[in-house]
Amino acid sequence: MRVIQLARNPNNYTCRSYLLLGEWNQLDAVNTLIDPGTDEYILAEIEKIYTGCGKVPVEQVLLTHNHFDHAASADLFRQRYGARVYGWVDGPGVDSLLKEGQLLKAGDDYLEVIHTPGHSSDSVAFYCQSQRLLFSGDTQLRIRTSGGKYTQDYVRTLAKLAQREIELIYPGHDEPFNDNVRSTILTTLQNVRNSEIA
Repeated sequence: MRVIQLARNPNNYTCRSYLLLGEWNQLDAVNTLIDPGTDEYILAEIEKIYTGCGKVPVEQVLLTHNHFDHAASADLFRQRYGARVYGWVDGPGVDSLLKEGQLLKAGDDYLEVIHTPGHSSDSVAFYCQSQRLLFSGDTQLRIRTSGGKYTQDYVRTLAKLAQREIELIYPGHDEPFNDNVRSTILTTLQNVRNSEIA
């Protein structure tokens, strides 16, 4: 699976969008877009990327959650490419609801759906076990100090992610990172547990 980080519109507040393709653009690879963002800005970039001979550039859209900055343009990709849109809850443009543990083909590999409430009740992450990578959406995984107020759901989310073998994280807004990922998640979990839990 190849992960292409798409450029963001510098004039709008939007998330990071990721295009997932097969390593060799195989016919059976499923071209997948994670979090299309707020507008059509990434469409022009996608049109310039070779996504496979005779293949639809985006066959499915996966939403990490339904907040505007991640999901507002989902329907645009349904209209342009006939893409199927997946989200944890129903919303504008959502065709299918995701389930905990569901496996979705993305590119030439598979992503596992992990429900990660904390940032929002409908937050999910997408985990590729074979490549040990995670698309985390807006789930914060780098909290360096204790203090603040967090939910029990968020504590459970961090504990669940700490059990996975993750070596690379593609966040919803920050740059991808691969330095000491496991210890970073464990430190975040400890700092959250040492804070106020509502």
